[in-house]
Amino acid sequence: MIAVYNFMKGMVIVMKNEEYFAIYSRKSKFTGKGESIENQIELCKNQLINKYGKNIENRILIYQDEGFTGYNTNRPEFQKMMKDIKEKKIKVVIVYRLDRISRNVSDFCNLKDELAKYDVDFMSVTENFDTSTPMGIAMLMISSVFAQLERDTIAERIRDNMYELAKTGRWLGGTTPLGYKSKKIENIDIDGKKRSLYRLDYISDEVKKIRLIWDKFDELKGLNKLESYLIQQGVKTRKDNYFTRFSLVTILRNPVYAVADKNIKKFFEDMGVTVYGDEKDFDGKHGLIAYNKRLEVAGKTKMYKDVSEWIIAVGKHKGIISSDKFIKSWTLLENNKDKRFRTPQQNTSILSGIIRCKHCGSYMRPRLRATYAPNGDRNFSYLCELKDKSRKQLCQCKNINGIETDKLVIEKIKELTLPNSDFMVKLKNISTGKEKETTKKQNELQSLKTTLTNNKMKIEKLVDRLADVDKEIMNEVASQIKDLKNKNISIEKRIDELQVEVSYEIDQKQVASLALDMINKYMSNFDKLDIVSKRTLIKLLVSSVESDGENLYINFVGDSLSSKSPQSDVSRSCSYNILCSSICCDRKRLF
Repeated sequence: MIAVYNFMKGMVIVMKNEEYFAIYSRKSKFTGKGESIENQIELCKNQLINKYGKNIENRILIYQDEGFTGYNTNRPEFQKMMKDIKEKKIKVVIVYRLDRISRNVSDFCNLKDELAKYDVDFMSVTENFDTSTPMGIAMLMISSVFAQLERDTIAERIRDNMYELAKTGRWLGGTTPLGYKSKKIENIDIDGKKRSLYRLDYISDEVKKIRLIWDKFDELKGLNKLESYLIQQGVKTRKDNYFTRFSLVTILRNPVYAVADKNIKKFFEDMGVTVYGDEKDFDGKHGLIAYNKRLEVAGKTKMYKDVSEWIIAVGKHKGIISSDKFIKSWTLLENNKDKRFRTPQQNTSILSGIIRCKHCGSYMRPRLRATYAPNGDRNFSYLCELKDKSRKQLCQCKNINGIETDKLVIEKIKELTLPNSDFMVKLKNISTGKEKETTKKQNELQSLKTTLTNNKMKIEKLVDRLADVDKEIMNEVASQIKDLKNKNISIEKRIDELQVEVSYEIDQKQVASLALDMINKYMSNFDKLDIVSKRTLIKLLVSSVESDGENLYINFVGDSLSSKSPQSDVSRSCSYNILCSSICCDRKRLF
């Protein structure tokens, strides 16, 4: 038990030894401005110490979420704090301000009930709330209602702005969809301020691609087949990449391409979408503009809102795809939604997301076989993704045995991380500072800086002498100045090179220390790690794994640690021939 004197109540409160004071802080965006996480925590600490005394400092637990909205409670540190509350570890929860913990009245009411259930007091520094008193509880609820009201008012104002923008049908900026470019058409006067109005305009070559995508999707009835067709035909995106199923879905579900007519209007209205415009606006010529489509999650991730939250209006641009074809494609996508992006039935491939095809550079992804290995694992192959999608037209790399390829890479990594291996010796030397190269360069760098300073001082003195010397020796002094300046140019160039090299080698020391920690912590239990952890460890030690169907190439990042400069080769490629019996036993091992 612990006795705490409460200065506010003028009495001693007895607490259990396992009970702690919890500080919760949150900030919705990663930024150093405003009420930072650190400031929130410091103010909360001061409040706790003022109320309960300094002897509780070592009983303060800190939970902090940064980059999460207060709209819901789906935050990692918040959930961790609630778990500790339910385990009866927490006696008091304190926040800098009420909206740091929740901006939703329903969530806050549930939280208040949960805290009361476990006899946990709640405090807020800014609002001066304290639920250890009846008045504090009442004021807390009133304040939470106003916080929700403020949030709803802001949200309503944003929706109103969206509605007003929808009435104009203008393009608001950002990355233009494939097939269009942004074109300035006029200036409009809003509240006395001139702002530009933009619309979308055709890009002929890209419009042909859009029409092709819709025609082939209508014919092939599937995203996989459409993706393969476009790859085979060499049709690429604006950034010269192959289309993927994900990018194709984004195009096929974008209303910007649909011709605005009565059919498309009814189609979206039936889905609960807010559609702006009179019947006459849907003239069968213009396209559509969709507003309020995207949602910010955790302050950075972009996702699409439910279609019922979209706001659609007739745009200033011309449509490309007929309403009938657009609706048909949309319906087909919806019907195929459950099987659009199926995940593998099992995922035991350790090199998934690591191994690439040496011929074309594409990832080699696992494909399950119908047979099983002696230990009961499902057999699988690694096959080139481009080969698969192009139906062997753009790459013919042979498939390789997945289980044996994984086993071979793991064997080589285990050999690499043996205590006395060259790699481990090099790591230890770098991480403990036994490498002398950095010290030599640092000494050279300091010496050059001193020489540069001395030369500049000499130049200043020579310049001062020019006013007093005779004309006969003026040229000699000027020549000395020029010589010193030329030397300084060479010195400054070398200083720049050394600064880069020294900085690089210091970074390498940090990388080496991290690598050693990871190896010592996990490598001895590698076989017991889960798939994700195994991949993470492999990526730390291997810069790439490639196969050309005949050889396996492992590029160890460890070799880059011995490079003398950042311009050196970053890794050494070790190739293992599939036919080499000393490594692979026989041809069947990787085929």
